[in-house]
Amino acid sequence: MEYFKEIDLPSWPLVQKFCRSKWDGAFTTATVFSGVDLAYIGKLVEHDILTVLGIEVKIKTAIMFINNANFVQDLHVDGFDPERINASNTALNLPILNCEHGPMYWYDGDFVLTKSPFKTIKYLKINWQGEPTLAATKIINKPTFVKIDIPHHIENRSDSPRLMLSIRFTKDILLENITPIS
Repeated sequence: MEYFKEIDLPSWPLVQKFCRSKWDGAFTTATVFSGVDLAYIGKLVEHDILTVLGIEVKIKTAIMFINNANFVQDLHVDGFDPERINASNTALNLPILNCEHGPMYWYDGDFVLTKSPFKTIKYLKINWQGEPTLAATKIINKPTFVKIDIPHHIENRSDSPRLMLSIRFTKDILLENITPIS
């Protein structure tokens, strides 16, 4: 199983600059882009996805996660509903700031999903039926599609805040369908 796949994204520097301009330096957990901000990110990224991968998509959500120094995220699966109806299975993660010391981990094992008490971020609680097994680890320091429909989490092993933009699309892009156009 593939857990991640890096891609070339020509607009990445512009997206980084834009996202950095929207962060005031405060630790806020996440910034959810909407309206003209979401449209701007969408215009850049949708064009690149079509040009680089030949896949036409529409941006659904863009969330900039802001992890404090030395932060360890809870293990989770993305989604509001334990059945994960209409939930994305992948996200395009774009490093914005201090991501070179923040590994992402994916886990295998038997589990049941239940609703999380958190309402602002779409995380499902994992109820393990046995011990989880580490399946993959990756430092996301380049534009990378990542699986979000299985247990995963990040750690910020830096003394500085870590900013990562996570984008979901309408037409979910599956990792096996990512083949750059020559």
